[in-house]
Parts: sequence; structure tokens; C-alpha cells
Amino acid sequence: MRDYAVQFLVNAGYFAAVIFLPLYAEGPAIGATEAQLGVIVAGGHFAGFLSSFAFGRLADIRGRRLVLLSGLAASSLLASVQVFAASPISLGLTWLAFGFAFGSFPGALLAYAYEAGRPPGRFSSAGSLGWGFGTFLAGVLAVAVSNEKWSFLLASVLLLIGFVASAQLRFDREVRLRVPRIPLAVIRRNWPVYAAILVRHTGANMIWVIFPLFLAQDLGMSRFEIGVVYAANAVTQFAVMLLAVDRYGSVRLVFAGLGLSAVTFVAFTLARNLGEMLPTQVALGMSWAFLYVGSLKFVLERGVERATSSGLLGSALSISATAGPLLGGAIAEAFQRTTPMYVAAGLAVIAFGVFAAALRLQARRLRAPSSPT
Repeated sequence: MRDYAVQFLVNAGYFAAVIFLPLYAEGPAIGATEAQLGVIVAGGHFAGFLSSFAFGRLADIRGRRLVLLSGLAASSLLASVQVFAASPISLGLTWLAFGFAFGSFPGALLAYAYEAGRPPGRFSSAGSLGWGFGTFLAGVLAVAVSNEKWSFLLASVLLLIGFVASAQLRFDREVRLRVPRIPLAVIRRNWPVYAAILVRHTGANMIWVIFPLFLAQDLGMSRFEIGVVYAANAVTQFAVMLLAVDRYGSVRLVFAGLGLSAVTFVAFTLARNLGEMLPTQVALGMSWAFLYVGSLKFVLERGVERATSSGLLGSALSISATAGPLLGGAIAEAFQRTTPMYVAAGLAVIAFGVFAAALRLQARRLRAPSSPT
């Protein structure tokens, strides 16, 4: 069960680093604008897109152990470097390096767990529990020391423990594969879910880049209350992933996640305090549990290049997390912080249609008779 512990720790570490990044970036130590914040966050996710694509394939070719251990070691080191940032440029560069390191190993870890017989929903639930633990711990730390930058050191410690735990995993079941530099066959098999995730998550990341600012400045929440909001989302994901999603097919889960996402993003704009925001986080946790596990099952069940296909899923998430903050920061600065939430709801509806149309097109091509030779 050490792989569950690794999944828990790496998610705890990542979200401990990311939860207060917007507040730290716009605080007196850095002094970034909302547009600059969008560029900082987007840069880290773009680096994650590159590394997810490259190292997912490398894990299929060279083995999961090398990619997992090196990625975790680099992530732990680079998380701690954030505390030395003193300007938007230096924070952007250190976050870029951290994003590249962190994006390198999730595909290898997911492929290892699937091939070890772990149900995708239950394994993902360990990550959601880690998310809740990391954000809650970061919130407590921020209250105790009154400085968001120490959450980066917390993230570094959690990732280091994850590295130690991953070194104990057994990799004797690995099969080395030959995967083309551009895995077109993998992309063709899985493109309906890649496209849907790309559209929906672009909208979601338009929200996440300004969400802590919305909670703190528009709704007047304390750092501790922000931690509670994020923890409610994560705990809901944990419960739904652990108890509900593995029994359903991937396509049904993806549709449910996309539809519920649209409703949830609009609901954010109606909340005015912690009590009203918490139900939206329950809905958000359910929507992401459905969508993420459904997408993961979709790609893992369709072919043996599992590190490559899950790495490409990570790349789709990273591309959306690159475009989303840029758009969200610019829209929030030009209009108001609720505007990206309405746009995100519209994109979730579009993603629902994209997924349905892509499945029909894929099914039609599979039914088409082969041309005579």
C-alpha cells in the first residue's frame, strides 16, 4: 500500500504549495498584479505540459522507477526555492522550474498503480485526501506564522517524504515498451476525453487563479476559512472517489462531471460567506471526482502505453492550466472576479458537447467498412 501513501503525499505537497500562491504573489513581498499572477501560474503549468508529455513516454520506454524518483527529488528541492523569490520575475522562474519537475512523474505513478491492480477511483481518492490534508495544514501554518511563503517549505517536506516512500516501491512487474516520439495511435484512441478536459479545465483554471483572492477580498474570509473551503472540496472528492465512482463506466462519469461542473461554477457567484460557499465545494468535489476518474479510466483501459496516455492526460490538464490563468487574470482585471466563473460554466457546457460529438465521430469511424485492397 506504499503507492497509496506516495499518492497522498505528492498531492499534499503540491496543494500546500499552490493554495496561497496567489496571495503570496500579490502580497508586499512580491507585488504582482492579477495579470502578472496569471502569467506566473500559466508558466508553471506550461512547463508541466512539456514534462508530462515527455516523461510519460519515457516512463513507458525506460521504466517507471527512474522517472518517479527523479521527479519527486527535483520537486522537493524546487518547492523550497520559492521562499527566496523577491519579485514577479523570480517567482515566475522558480514556479516554472517547479512545474516542470512536478509534471514529470504523475504518469509513471498512475501507470504503476493501475498495473498493480489499484482501482482508479480508490487510488485517486488518496490524492484527494492528500489535497485536503496539504491545504488544511498550509492554512494552519499560515495562521500560525502569518506568512504564506512557509507553505512552500511545508510542500518541500511532504514531497521529500513522498520520495522516501516511493523508493520502497517494487517495480519488478515493469514491461518496457517502444513508443513513437509522437504517439498518434494513443492520441487517436483517447482524443474525446483529452478534448473535453482541455475545454472544461481551461474554464476551471480561469477561476482558480483568482479564487483565493475572491474568497479573501470579496467575501472577507480569513486564511483559515480559505483552508476549510479547499479542504471541503478535497474531502468530498475523497469520499466520492473511494465509495462511488469505480462501479460506473468511464463515459458516464465524464458526462456527469462536465454537467455538474457547469452548475457548480455558476453557484460560486451566489455565495456570500463560508456557510454558503461550502455546499458549492461539495458539488465541485463531486464533479471533479466524476470527471477525473472517468477520464483516467478512459485512457488507462484503452491500450498498454499507460504512462504515455496518462501523461498526455496530464498534458491536457497542464495546457488548460496554462491558458486558463492567463484568460482568468485578464478577464478579472478588466471586469470583475465573478466574470470568469460565468465563462467557465459556458466552457463546461461546450466541453459536454465536444465529448458527445467526439464519441459519435469515433464510433462512426470504427463502424466504417475497410476499403478493399
